[in-house]
Amino acid sequence: MGGEPNILSYLVFFLWVPFCFWGMRRWPPAKATAILFFAGLLFLPERVSFKLPGVPKFDKPAIIILWIFVALLVFHRQRFRTAPFSWQFKWCAGLMLGGAVFTVLLNGDPISIGSSYIPGHQPYDAVHIVVRSTLVSILPFVVGVTMFRSGSELRVLLRVFVSAALVYSVLQIIEMVMSPQMHRWVYGFSQAAFMHTMRGGGYRPMVFMVNGLALALFTSLATIAAAALYKVGDRPFRVPTVWVAGYLWLILFASRSIAALLYSIVALPMVFFTSPKRQVWLATALAATLFVYPAARAQGLIPIDDINAIVLEQFGVDKVGSLTVRFENEAALLERAAERLWFGWGRYCRACLYDPWSGDLMSIRDGAWIGALGDFGLVGFLGRFGLLVFPIFVLFRRLGSAPTKNDRRLLAAMTLMLGWSAFDLIPNGNFNQLAMVLSGALYGSFIGILQEANAVRRRNQIERIQAAQRVREVPA
Repeated sequence: MGGEPNILSYLVFFLWVPFCFWGMRRWPPAKATAILFFAGLLFLPERVSFKLPGVPKFDKPAIIILWIFVALLVFHRQRFRTAPFSWQFKWCAGLMLGGAVFTVLLNGDPISIGSSYIPGHQPYDAVHIVVRSTLVSILPFVVGVTMFRSGSELRVLLRVFVSAALVYSVLQIIEMVMSPQMHRWVYGFSQAAFMHTMRGGGYRPMVFMVNGLALALFTSLATIAAAALYKVGDRPFRVPTVWVAGYLWLILFASRSIAALLYSIVALPMVFFTSPKRQVWLATALAATLFVYPAARAQGLIPIDDINAIVLEQFGVDKVGSLTVRFENEAALLERAAERLWFGWGRYCRACLYDPWSGDLMSIRDGAWIGALGDFGLVGFLGRFGLLVFPIFVLFRRLGSAPTKNDRRLLAAMTLMLGWSAFDLIPNGNFNQLAMVLSGALYGSFIGILQEANAVRRRNQIERIQAAQRVREVPA
């Protein structure tokens, strides 16, 4: 990170609070939630946090969702009373929060390696983990499942998503041409090392997101969302939505992120040319991979040498070198995680690897899965990622219950977006709360669609019964 945060980088967080209340009062609930979430995600500064004594730090992800949630409680509290908080949600949240307590209780021992000393956990650490897990995982899902409760509200979410990507594309083009400096120009510092933005003789834009990978994934998902809107005949812009999808794909192509580009290359033909059922099948396979990969990796079932050979042939020595380092780190960190498999090592990077003589940090945790498994064990891993993907498995079983083809198309595209987000947690980190909001929105809108269909059926049945009674009452 280069430079120091300026006064604006702190001021915008204080302005965020009244903006949330103003937006929640000005727009309809679903539209307000979508606009506020994407505004915070795309424009608030990264790497700025507020730390008060005895309170966990509040940074961009925590502040965004906390004040949206508070504004929802003020203006739309009734929605929480009828939100579909399923048994899957309760179990996953329970595993996440309950597991945190056991993680702290079982990690009271300090760790001393070389010159490094890592303290054991105290009761305060349980509070920290519970609060942090609530802010970055549970509340985003709650906001999504509460505020997007019908097919029409799901369309609102996708329209705002695509609109936000279109606005952001202008800033991406500027950074592609002039280098990723937007964050420095506005907030006084760079959120990531400049060397990481240079790819293939050009620049990978970041704008105001944590890094270029996060922005590329966002653009990839927005492209899928635009394709889904086109398939259901939704045209919120002056040009055909398929043109919007094509334009966003070109922006993604120019962003120089291979993984996000590959996601779109697979997903877009699925959205355009296959049935919703097949799309959900692919999303289910992607979600399942997140859970199967750690076990397969531990058992040596992943063909590492074959993968390296393919990458070497397609992308060259530099790419295969970084991939080899990644795989070596995974193997070592997985062995470390296995030492405390059920509840993990806890905070302070206790699950990381250190040089036994100098105590210097030796490991790099690229994938979110290895971080979750090492820190919170198998229980925390299942709670966090189970909450993320369980709506996909629900749709896998019940997609046919959605009454209209357009409903099924939108829901299937959402499962693809969520499936790729889950799959991306294998090679990359958990950059923000977008996936959790999408997860909640997917489940909430699906249940809302079913409830609307059931209400229509009941109303039609009542009308038929009343009509039959009137016929019988007519005198001969």
